[in-house]
Amino acid sequence: MPRVNINKQKKEAFQIIKPDLDASAQSNPYFDEGMGINKTKLLRPKRMTFQFVEEGKWSKEAEMIKFKSQFGEAQAKELKMKQSQLAKAKADPDSNPNLIAVGVRLTKEKKKEEIPEIEWWDKPILPSGSYDDVANVKLNMDRITIYIEHPLPIEPPAEPAPPPPQPLKLTKKEQKKLRTQRRLAKERDRQEMIRQGLIEPPKPKIKMSNLMKVLGSEATQDPTKLEMEIRSAAAEREQAHVDRNIARKLTPAERREKKERRLFDDPNTLETLVSVYKIKDLSHPQTRFKVDVNAQENRLTGCAVISDGVSVVVVEGGRKPVKRYGKLMLKRINWAAAVTNEDEAEDSDAPANSCVLVWQGSVAKPSFNRFLVHQCRSEAAARKVFADAGVPHYWDLAINYSEELL
Repeated sequence: MPRVNINKQKKEAFQIIKPDLDASAQSNPYFDEGMGINKTKLLRPKRMTFQFVEEGKWSKEAEMIKFKSQFGEAQAKELKMKQSQLAKAKADPDSNPNLIAVGVRLTKEKKKEEIPEIEWWDKPILPSGSYDDVANVKLNMDRITIYIEHPLPIEPPAEPAPPPPQPLKLTKKEQKKLRTQRRLAKERDRQEMIRQGLIEPPKPKIKMSNLMKVLGSEATQDPTKLEMEIRSAAAEREQAHVDRNIARKLTPAERREKKERRLFDDPNTLETLVSVYKIKDLSHPQTRFKVDVNAQENRLTGCAVISDGVSVVVVEGGRKPVKRYGKLMLKRINWAAAVTNEDEAEDSDAPANSCVLVWQGSVAKPSFNRFLVHQCRSEAAARKVFADAGVPHYWDLAINYSEELL
């Protein structure tokens, strides 16, 4: 027998027959209506079935509760009405939700000011008070003056905001204290993260010196293997330290830029310092080489003019290079020993060779393109070198300078 028929027979055999109470009341002579028989209790109660919820119902209710707590009951009701209207429009596709009847909106129109027949600024000029006087050239020319009427300044609706507070200047001791506090707080945060298991704790730093203290009894089980592990870990730590230093190390270009930044001023600075030196004798080749090469290495422009009896050196550049060049000219070079003629050096009556700073100041722009050494036969030729650069007064300053006036 097929399985379908077996199931059908079982269903018929175990079917619950509902009693017909109305029929038994009429046919049974012993039926008592006063007993209060409840028909529903005699029948088998209906089984509970699944009640499926539409998709998105609970999320909509949650959004409505959130909207109520944020904007209040009134706005929540408005939103609910709009949602219901949209639901109706979706249910009835023939109706247009945009054609909802709306009440008449009352708007208050602001009355515009009437255009006057004559402006207030033209009244003093027009005698009759109409613009017909302009056509007839009847104007009060006496009322036209050289003065200009400025309108009264209107104050702003709010006062300007006060300037932001300036940061407090801390001493060196206070800066160190703040740095220590920041590092302690950072370390406390790291320890707290280790306790919570967010980051791994650091491995114990085992060395040969603290081997027994850290491991205890474990150190005696296999000492050879343990020693190899400790030495390899120490080598790894040392290599990591070297790698960090290499990563932090500047490239050759960065090192060169840092050195130039330390030695020279910012090239964008507008200030150009000028120094004028007067030397009695600059004929010694070694001294002349120092004067020339140091000026070029310090990126200074200018010239060294050598003539009979006097030599003038002018340098232009930044503050730091000019300061270094001044130390060379006034302190490092021994001018008394820098003479070519040995007879003059042995002669005690002749004045000693020396170098003095005649003038130092700032100019708007440099007058020379590079540093050059000029050998001139006369003072006129030497002065022409400065005149060609537009600064003949440098030569005049050096020639007229006298140490006795100081």
